[in-house]
Amino acid sequence: MGNQSMGSSLIILLSVFLCFFPTRSATVENFNYPYLWDQVPGNVEDLPVKDNKIIMDPWDYRDRLSMYKMILNYSAKYFTQFGINNTGNAFWMLTTFYGQLYETGRLNDPSNYLVNDNTEKKNFISIKSGWGGINYYVIIPFFLVALKLNFFGTLPYQIELLPQEERRSDFCYSFDECYTSYPQMMASNSKIFEYLQSREKTSNNTENSTYNTDMDTIVHYIWSGHHSGIDVGKPLFHDKSQFYSTGEKDFTEAFLFTVEFIEEANYPSDLKNSSEFLLGFPHRELTTEDWLIPGWDLNKYEKNLLIIVKIISQINNISGGVLLNIWKTFLISETARKSAQVLIKTIFLFPKVY
Repeated sequence: MGNQSMGSSLIILLSVFLCFFPTRSATVENFNYPYLWDQVPGNVEDLPVKDNKIIMDPWDYRDRLSMYKMILNYSAKYFTQFGINNTGNAFWMLTTFYGQLYETGRLNDPSNYLVNDNTEKKNFISIKSGWGGINYYVIIPFFLVALKLNFFGTLPYQIELLPQEERRSDFCYSFDECYTSYPQMMASNSKIFEYLQSREKTSNNTENSTYNTDMDTIVHYIWSGHHSGIDVGKPLFHDKSQFYSTGEKDFTEAFLFTVEFIEEANYPSDLKNSSEFLLGFPHRELTTEDWLIPGWDLNKYEKNLLIIVKIISQINNISGGVLLNIWKTFLISETARKSAQVLIKTIFLFPKVY
């Protein structure tokens, strides 16, 4: 009871502090579809075939985006009742965030900034990008598990991932290779597709068949799979941290820590909620000064997000690292999780007047 009481006090204190200033709600008029979304294939039959194989390069932005798009397309039937045109699909948060990483330059080679030369091979993800390494373990396990479980149906050709020889030991490129190195991560990702494949039709309407998908359950599985991938990928960012400014490093640590609060609250991950949340993700890499005082070119949502993740990480440090555990204890019921989702939306989507 002591932890719960302390948790409630901290949550209330945080809420009051963060919501003290006048606010304005975020409005999203256009959904945040990733760069090149309409130009990449999202079905097996549209993938290029060479020598009776489909080779996908996970270090090509377009091929990695195709993996996200295939998962969204083939899972669409399970989300029919949650939004038109697949907008209610719970895989959107991971997909739109990937697009944000690319458009904000965080998938480029960070070492190039040191020599003031950021020329990149167009549409490719640098093997030296810490963010790219983290994201690799967010999507690749999902995709490999989906292949293993025949989520995309019977394939006319075998799909293989093209390995990068540079830093080869840092990454796995097949289901068996990933399972050998990270069995817990692959097991966590398997639950997502096993759950979807176990769903039964509740309506046989030829155009809009529906399944008995429980949104809270699938969001929980997706966030759990995301968390297991982050745990594997985070050391890859630390390994390359010397190439990033102190501001970008501190922001990355604080942001990823804050995301754990969002995961635990089972925050909705459909297209609308994803687009709203990412309004605040900084449109460029941060300087050391940005972490102290957000730069003038950052908009009100970006400044708000920076300040919020900094406050949350600082409170966690002050509390001796127990804030997240208290948050988990607080979220023991569905009612508490729904309240937490409202709190998160209030904090992140209603910028304060700074």
